[in-house]
Amino acid sequence: MNLGKHRKQVVLIAATAALSLALLITLTASGAGAPPVGDEEFGIIADASNSFLNSNSVLYIDPPTLMAMLDDNGDGVIDGNDNPTNDPLVIDVRANNAYQGTAGNMGNAGHIPGAINIAFKDIDKPASLATIQTELAKHCNKTIVLACYSGHTDKLSEMALGSLARAGYFGSLAPDVTALKWGNLGWNTPSEPDVLAEVDPASPTNIYQQTYSIDTVAHALPAPGAYPLIDNTASTDPAEITRVAEDLSLNLAGGPFIFPGTGTGQINDTNVGTFTVIDLRTPAEYAAGHIPGAYNIPYQQLFAKDGAGDYTNLLSVDTSKPVVVYENGQQEANAAAISMNALGIRNAGAKTVSLRFGVASWNNTLGMKFAPNTEEHSYPVVAGAAPGGLTYDGGCIAPPAAGDRYYYTPWYDSTTAWGMKAWVVMTNMTDHAITAEVIIGGASKGSETIPSGGHLEKMYANANGGPAAVRVPNGLVSGDKLTVSERTLYQNSFNETMFGDAATAGSSYAWAWYDNNAAWGMMGDWIAIVNVDSSDATVDVFVGDLATPKATKTVAPGQTQAFQITPAMTGGPVKVVAQSGKKILATQRVLYENSFNEVFGNPLL
Repeated sequence: MNLGKHRKQVVLIAATAALSLALLITLTASGAGAPPVGDEEFGIIADASNSFLNSNSVLYIDPPTLMAMLDDNGDGVIDGNDNPTNDPLVIDVRANNAYQGTAGNMGNAGHIPGAINIAFKDIDKPASLATIQTELAKHCNKTIVLACYSGHTDKLSEMALGSLARAGYFGSLAPDVTALKWGNLGWNTPSEPDVLAEVDPASPTNIYQQTYSIDTVAHALPAPGAYPLIDNTASTDPAEITRVAEDLSLNLAGGPFIFPGTGTGQINDTNVGTFTVIDLRTPAEYAAGHIPGAYNIPYQQLFAKDGAGDYTNLLSVDTSKPVVVYENGQQEANAAAISMNALGIRNAGAKTVSLRFGVASWNNTLGMKFAPNTEEHSYPVVAGAAPGGLTYDGGCIAPPAAGDRYYYTPWYDSTTAWGMKAWVVMTNMTDHAITAEVIIGGASKGSETIPSGGHLEKMYANANGGPAAVRVPNGLVSGDKLTVSERTLYQNSFNETMFGDAATAGSSYAWAWYDNNAAWGMMGDWIAIVNVDSSDATVDVFVGDLATPKATKTVAPGQTQAFQITPAMTGGPVKVVAQSGKKILATQRVLYENSFNEVFGNPLL
């Protein structure tokens, strides 16, 4: 990342009475190509956005998974009998009266117990970030979950806050930032009657009733245009450059999305030609049917540089017309729109917006729809002006004692909403019983005793997190050993991955190949790294070229980072190397069509 500063060549555009601050943007005269030397704010912001899109281990979290994390004892109540210290930090980004459950505000009943309230437009303001820093320090689980009305506004906040984290605001160990799928509509459906009316099949205002025409003809992107010049701050700090740009984008005048329809300010198949429409889905989804005239830029490639170091995809968006972005369910489109606006990828008279509820609202045969029969929940909410009722004094899981034996796998998935079921299997071949503690994502799941010559299979329902660890107290001293694996069912596939013994971990691992090409049916390829050392591990990841790393990650002790390298990348061999000989364990996790596979790397000595 180039940390240089822009030259001061600024033209103020699109200032409105409703916006006290405007993005300071003009176009350079150089046309396409890398930002002119000295004009690197664009690159800093785009790199932070790209890093977040391609490094975030959890794009969204569903309500059952979050409930399982908050309700430690499984009694259906989130109260003082649970330990909030091991929970993620939940931030409600709705209006304060919705958070408080004030009568008359859309019928909202209140907020998720323990959640704090920061309006989405304020998420990147200094005072808000100070609050987030203070609250995050109370949580062992360094994950931030954002929640709004229907899972869309929270994605605006997610992109702004996540990009800021990747730009270094929270230090080298950026917290995971994710959003609650379907927001409070999914968490406590009765509390969101106005939003429910939009997606309830029985409602006359159901947004999925549209059947506008779709297109299967591919449209080549226009030639790249000129770089917008971004000059919002005199700071040279990439975190501050990113913060200011994302904050200004969040506060641009006008709503964040456009409705399908024939009303004023809406989009339909007769006026679609007056917009630049970008389909952010995979090439296969685009080819199966897209909005007429739409161009395809897959979501995770939008902010990426090409082989020459240019941001060709961003610059190929025609901003002579208002820009609309969409995908299956609007969540990722909202995230994309925030950083596109921050980068000046927008029409001079209108900011870039997302399509309300995604392609599913354009044509009800496409996209991801809210499923009332399976995605409605009535999880607990609490009214009031503050989180209340929870005491953050439970402490984090204790660090391993010198003689403890630890077994790790990077991630545990047992989320039925995603089609995942997983078991931790512990087998004891010693001549006496062994008691072991299971820890998932930093939260203890309790201890189990495995008899001599016996084994135990245990599913932790709706648990999703990493790393997954099995701790044998004093096992290194006594010689107690287990064989531990994770057995996973994903849709109609089966996978079993052994846990690695931290005592025998190395610093480098290899695989033959990396595949992340959606055109081949690959739905995602992640490298997952667990740091089993006592201090931060900086890890280089190589694909094909074993001289220049494709990615470098810093992983905290006892933590996991799972990430995709570059969309559509294929090649081999693959190698991960922890600098300074730090001890790590690493796997490659692959989704192929409707199957799942995870393989530990081959240790390199």
